[in-house]
Amino acid sequence: MNELNRLRDTLRSHLSWHGARLNFVCLFLMALFQAKTVNLAELATVFANPVQISSNYKRLQRFFAKFDFDLAEIARFVVSLIDIPQPWTLSLDRTCWSFGQTHFNILMLAVVILMLAVVQSRGLPFPYSGRCSIKKATAIVANAWTCSTASRNCLPT
Repeated sequence: MNELNRLRDTLRSHLSWHGARLNFVCLFLMALFQAKTVNLAELATVFANPVQISSNYKRLQRFFAKFDFDLAEIARFVVSLIDIPQPWTLSLDRTCWSFGQTHFNILMLAVVILMLAVVQSRGLPFPYSGRCSIKKATAIVANAWTCSTASRNCLPT
């Protein structure tokens, strides 16, 4: 429980979420570390609470279906937690794939730390198939990367 309290205190100082939401996210993160999987059915079995596994599973489903993340707040949190030194190397990746009849065209923006890319924007629906102009791509990236911290703007100068 000590780790859970430390994690909750760290998140509370950076995220403006309700206490119950923070508790759930802490349980979720601890379950991720323990189970080493992102499969919700498996995560539900290792939640550190006295609730039935099926209740944990439904709670996980509801969280991901209904909770809207403030992406700028998450980006600020990650940047402040890792304390990424400037100048930054940004990585931009566009991927296209299909799931049944649904087609996904997604743009991801990340900060590269050593050889690890820390994603700073959720997959953004990219409304253009194939190539697009640099003007359109720049506008999308600028829109995705609109976070700031108290000490610096997230965009490198």
